Amino acid sequence: MKGKAVSGRGREFRPGSGYSAKEILVVETEEETSRKEFLDNILASMDEGVLTIDQDARIITFNRAAERITGYKREEVLHKKCYKVLKSNLCKGKCAGKRTLETGSSLSNYEATIRNKEGKEIHVDITTSPLRSGNNEIIGLLEIITDLTEHKRLWEKLREERDKAQQYLSVARVMIRTLNREGEVTLINKRGCEVLGYKEEEIIGKNWFDLCVPERVREEVKKVFGRLLAGDLEVSEYYENPILTSDGEERIIAWKNAILRDKKGNITGTLSSGEDITERKRAEAELIRSEKLASVGQLAAGVAHEVNNPLAGILVYIKLLLKRYKEKKLQTKETEKQLEKIGRETERCSRIIKNLLDFSRQTEVKLRPVDINKVIEATFSIIGHQISLENVKTEMDLNRSLPYVLVDFDQIQQALMNVMLNAAQAMPNGGDMKITTSVAKRVKIGDSIRDAIRIDVSDTGVGISRENMDKLFTPFFTTKEKGKGVGLGLSVVHGIIERHHGKIEIKSNPGAGTTFSIYLGIVDEEKEKD
Repeated sequence: MKGKAVSGRGREFRPGSGYSAKEILVVETEEETSRKEFLDNILASMDEGVLTIDQDARIITFNRAAERITGYKREEVLHKKCYKVLKSNLCKGKCAGKRTLETGSSLSNYEATIRNKEGKEIHVDITTSPLRSGNNEIIGLLEIITDLTEHKRLWEKLREERDKAQQYLSVARVMIRTLNREGEVTLINKRGCEVLGYKEEEIIGKNWFDLCVPERVREEVKKVFGRLLAGDLEVSEYYENPILTSDGEERIIAWKNAILRDKKGNITGTLSSGEDITERKRAEAELIRSEKLASVGQLAAGVAHEVNNPLAGILVYIKLLLKRYKEKKLQTKETEKQLEKIGRETERCSRIIKNLLDFSRQTEVKLRPVDINKVIEATFSIIGHQISLENVKTEMDLNRSLPYVLVDFDQIQQALMNVMLNAAQAMPNGGDMKITTSVAKRVKIGDSIRDAIRIDVSDTGVGISRENMDKLFTPFFTTKEKGKGVGLGLSVVHGIIERHHGKIEIKSNPGAGTTFSIYLGIVDEEKEKD
């Protein structure tokens, strides 16, 4: 029988080679030691705890990470039963190691708890694999333990923060909603479900615009969403629009919008908080209507006088024509001139009445690009005569090349009328009122800085005392004599300008006059065309 070759450290030993059995044994022992040191170094460098356990559940190998996780030294646990050392919650039932020994299959990601040397409970992840002999018999198992303590701590903290955020969302009295880039709802809070009348599962994943936005404004609202996705917060950060509830009712929501981004900074959707302002809008509309009626009452005398003048002229010319007709003294050219005068005066009456009717009519709020100078002129055509009766001279310096503003014509007219009448009434002994328009660059309005149209209404009246400045926009606050005003005019102005995302500034010197400055954001005409 031929001798078997033995190799070691690159050397080959064959029978008859001249090496003694002792020398061969030394080489084999050195190799075994080298392999063991190599394996020990690997085990020592691992972050996971590594144990080898024999068929009798005795611990054979216990690396440094296992020492760190359990608090036991290797010498304390070698050849001891694993379940007496680890005291896992799985030991009495679904023991991963026992199942591996019985079935010969590996088990991974088994979450369990063990107790360290001090008795403290530690969350771990256990993976087990069978160890086999040369003839494939199971002789034990390899158990890898991953410490989940920090992971669990971070997870618990994350869960607490998530629960806290969910709690905030649940108790918030405004709608909270997120949309992805396709306009699909990815989050809606309890208040949002209450306002819409849907269950959460009926909204999540649905297209917001198809489900909740009235068809008549759908395209307009989609445009605003598109601007948000393009990163344009300037005109879209605050927005009001009607929504549809599950039963078909329309509610008006004031949205505050923000952009959602991924880790790379790409815009992934929008986050919006929405306040249901339906009832407030109704109350404001009623307040504006009441103020209009009050203004109509105040204007009645002035309008009557304004209409009486042209009517008197018409009557004079008609009587003159009738007289000449009876006397058969009508002359063609002279008659033509007199008829033209009658026509002009009649048109004048018609304009006065139309302006008054337009002003008093209750119409739906409709924002559109408007030339603010035309609003000022239309307003003055209604109240100009009344202001002149107060012995007030009015000068207008209107910039004729102003960009448009996006406003409701009627509401801005109401605001300007109140400011002009207020200025006239501040000059009981007469005075001068000046109305100017201009472009104001980079004005801070709310949270944004933008270009705006500025309207100044200045008077040379009594001015406003410092203590009254902060109360001017308070409903029912008035400095006028009893019976001269109820204190709603300027509060209505403030409400209208706020709804148009503008602002009002007041400068006053007691005894020297006051200037009201109204700022309204300029329309981006290119975006409006889009």
